[in-house]
Amino acid sequence: MSDIASRFAKLMRHIEIPYPWDRDIFVDAVAQYRGRPILLHPVDDPETLSGVGCGTTISGLWIKTTDSDIVMYSADTEWHADHVIAHEIGHMLLGHDEPDGIPADRLSLYSLMPALSADAIHNVLGRNDYSSEREISAETFADMLMVEATLPRRRPSVTRRIFFRARHR
Repeated sequence: MSDIASRFAKLMRHIEIPYPWDRDIFVDAVAQYRGRPILLHPVDDPETLSGVGCGTTISGLWIKTTDSDIVMYSADTEWHADHVIAHEIGHMLLGHDEPDGIPADRLSLYSLMPALSADAIHNVLGRNDYSSEREISAETFADMLMVEATLPRRRPSVTRRIFFRARHR
C-alpha cells in the first residue's frame, strides 16, 4: 500500500465518510477532528482566485487563520466543488500547513474577503508548481475520498472486519 493510501486509511478511521455523501457533514467531521472550524467560501469568478499568487488558474485555496481554516473555491459543478474542497482538506490533513505559503501582505485576498485581517492569517497555501509532492498527495487524497464517497455502503463479514479493518467503512 502506498504511503498516501496508508495515511488516508489511518485518517478515515477517525473521520467518517458520510453515506450517502454529504460535503457539509464531512467538512464538519474534519473540523471536529482538527479542533477548529472550517469555513467554505465559494467564489463565482475563477479568475479572481488566480490573482492570489497561485499560478494562472486555480480552483481552490486554503487559508489558515489563527483560529479557523477557510477554503475558497470555484467550481462548475457540485462534484467539482466537492473535489476541490477535498483537495484543500487533503492539504490540511496531510500536514501541508508548514511555512511554504504566501505572505499575507502579498495577497489580493482582501478584495474577496475584506473583513479578513492580515494579522489573522497564519498561512496561505499557495501553489505555482502543480507537480510538487504536496500537490500530488493532496490530489491523490481528494481522488481517494471521492471514490470512497461514491462506493455503496458495504456490510463486511466478521472475517473482513477482523482481518481487513482498514478496508471497510
